[in-house]
Amino acid sequence: MLILGLDTATPWGTIALGDSEETFFEITLKSGKGGGEYLLSLLEHFFAKSGKDLSEVDLIAVGTGPGSYTGIRVGLAAVRGLAEGLKIPAVGISTLRIIAENCIQAAEWVAVVLDARRGSVYAALYQNGPQGFTEYWKPSYSDIAGFSERLAELPEVMVCGDGSKIYQETLAKIPGVKVGPNQWDRPAASNLVWIANNQWRPGMSDLLDLSPSYLRKVEAEVRLEERTNADGNNPDETGRPK
Repeated sequence: MLILGLDTATPWGTIALGDSEETFFEITLKSGKGGGEYLLSLLEHFFAKSGKDLSEVDLIAVGTGPGSYTGIRVGLAAVRGLAEGLKIPAVGISTLRIIAENCIQAAEWVAVVLDARRGSVYAALYQNGPQGFTEYWKPSYSDIAGFSERLAELPEVMVCGDGSKIYQETLAKIPGVKVGPNQWDRPAASNLVWIANNQWRPGMSDLLDLSPSYLRKVEAEVRLEERTNADGNNPDETGRPK
């Protein structure tokens, strides 16, 4: 089964093509806030270099975030369009889970921390076992102080993701915390191909888990709520403005 994997939720846009045995071709490029801004041109370049044709793909896997709102939307929209056009299934995987795979050989406990700005992070905790990673703490949006308190409950944990460098001073105060190298901080589409190959089975939904994982409201929604509250136009329990 030939699998196309892509993630555009972070500044590192990544695309890979592979199967259950190997990755045939992979491209990772750094862009701005999210890799989605150049996705279509990158896909065109990718297939021109890979020696494969898009029509040969059997399954598409995409990172669902968290990360850049625009990057997530562009990536998911592109995958939906490709999957429907090619009449093949697609599966969504958390970007945090994709990054965690970088640390598969490093520790039993792996925390992935992405910077969400203003002292906040997107984070999740995974436990490494005989069958690979299982999600122990679901992906969440929180302040770094609160997440650090939870990490302190663990005997030893490897932390990766760009937040591990931005908040390294805070994390260094926690006994048992180790920070992974820089190359473990970004998603790799080859990881995505591997995860999708193990997760997806024939008979599953053709468009499995393709919902964006923003983990927090976009700023426009927050501003609208603030204006609504300031006007005293708060909705009651029925959803109607008071």
